[in-house]
Amino acid sequence: MRRVTLTLAAVAAQVITTAGVALAEGGSVLSPPGGDGVKGEVVRPPQPTAFTGADIGTLAVALIALIVIGSVLVLAGRRRARVAS
Repeated sequence: MRRVTLTLAAVAAQVITTAGVALAEGGSVLSPPGGDGVKGEVVRPPQPTAFTGADIGTLAVALIALIVIGSVLVLAGRRRARVAS
């Protein structure tokens, strides 16, 4: 049971961490080759820096911590219930 729980926790952490990239909004905007330039001057202003999902790292760590704490509390409650019976 312990191996299954640890495996599921590792898989969940991996999915949450890699899914952060999928939450990126917009992505990078590249101009077409040979376009948008007039004598070395940019015709339109450059796009803002793309959202890379880096700021959700803290939320992912907090979510993983809450899952681990909840799992420990559930296991401790089951162990106490088994000992009290």
